[in-house]
Amino acid sequence: MKKDVEQLSRRGRQTVKIPGYAISRWLVVLIGITLFLAVSTHVLQKTILNSQFVIAQATKSDYVNEATTTVNNVVADLASSNGVPTTMTTNLVTTKQVKEDLAEIVENVYAGKANAIDNQKIKQQISQNIAVKAQNAGISTSNEEFTAVQTALLGSVDSYIDQTIQDRYLDKATAAINKADSVNKLVFWISIITAFILAIILIFHDRSLLRWMHYMGLSALWSGALMAALAFIASNSGFFAQIAERADQASGLVENLLELSAASFQNAGLLLMLGGVFGVIIGIFRRKS
Repeated sequence: MKKDVEQLSRRGRQTVKIPGYAISRWLVVLIGITLFLAVSTHVLQKTILNSQFVIAQATKSDYVNEATTTVNNVVADLASSNGVPTTMTTNLVTTKQVKEDLAEIVENVYAGKANAIDNQKIKQQISQNIAVKAQNAGISTSNEEFTAVQTALLGSVDSYIDQTIQDRYLDKATAAINKADSVNKLVFWISIITAFILAIILIFHDRSLLRWMHYMGLSALWSGALMAALAFIASNSGFFAQIAERADQASGLVENLLELSAASFQNAGLLLMLGGVFGVIIGIFRRKS
């Protein structure tokens, strides 16, 4: 009788099927890919595809001072070519105005507005500043000669903004950012939904929560390691500096934005790895069948 019970017990254990490792390993690879894409697109959405992130960097004193110098040099050249005395061509735009304008331009670009620069606002700033300089120099702002020169200068500023800045740079930047943002959001949601479906398949296949956590941990571990490694390599390879060189005057800002984004990628990868290690450790206690 005792032998019969032992035989039945042995046969019962033999009928319990252990989930196949091959399918689980393939799911580890696929889930890792979806996690990599989901986290990467999320980081992009919070960094270079986020207007507030860019504004916070673009309005720092170093970049604002650099932009103010560039703007005033351009305006001074336009003023000189329109007969404005050199005594009134210096610092026609203040640092405070440039900072406000930069924030507004970035916000408009990311919002997808057709004309990111408010021409009227900038012309009004220049008009008021040059009028103050004229008064300080003892020049009447009501005479026809001053009015004609001022009108010519503002017309040149208007043309420069439209033809040089808006058409050459901002229109392209607006189109590129909006396209990138749309693609990024699409990839994010596809990755999230796919990862969820694959995770459901994995738990049904393994039929064990601890086994499921083990494989989910492996997925997070390898995808996080890859993300952190790629971010580290990009940050230390000089790749960002090469890209930033194409931005001309804004090269310093662009390089800084890329470096900060890479740091966010690296941190996200490390957090993903940490979650993966936790899942693997918990999975060690899964029952061996």
